[in-house]
Amino acid sequence: MKRIISIFLLVLSASVFAQAQNDSLFAIPRNQVGISLNKFIKSVFASDDNAMIINYRYSGKNKWSYRTGFDFKNDDSEGGYSQFAFKLGIDRNLKRYRRWNFYYGADYFFRYSNYKNINKPQYDNGLGVFLGVQYFLSPHFSLSTEPMLYYKYIYVVDRSSFQKDNKTAWSETGFGRIGFVELNFHF
Repeated sequence: MKRIISIFLLVLSASVFAQAQNDSLFAIPRNQVGISLNKFIKSVFASDDNAMIINYRYSGKNKWSYRTGFDFKNDDSEGGYSQFAFKLGIDRNLKRYRRWNFYYGADYFFRYSNYKNINKPQYDNGLGVFLGVQYFLSPHFSLSTEPMLYYKYIYVVDRSSFQKDNKTAWSETGFGRIGFVELNFHF
């Protein structure tokens, strides 16, 4: 609950900055590579399945940016699994104020998971809309967070079953990447 209140206050502060004039300290570079701190420091930051470990963002001459990201996990233990995920998206700069950048956008994401001992691959397809807040530590480094409202369609194929209908499907809706923090490098 404290995180939701913190995110609400952060968004509220964005609307306060919207009244100020645009006096950013430096321009946003065209290329950004981000690393999810949540995947490396699990005890400090929360994470979820919608977060990718590596993200890339290309900002054109206008206010629109194009994004992609990927994630990969492999567990070789007896009950292990492999997992691959990627995302494609777009975002638009909303407001710049000194070291702060506010933006919004949407991502399409896909995740494939295969658990070795049960032979039931899982496929996740989703779409999420987000509001991003970015703080520039320097012209080449920044921290960002992107709380998201998402819809995800999940289906599992049971390959060990001889039934004609061996597919189970459901959908999820929720808030994702709350508390998600990313360290970005700009060039």
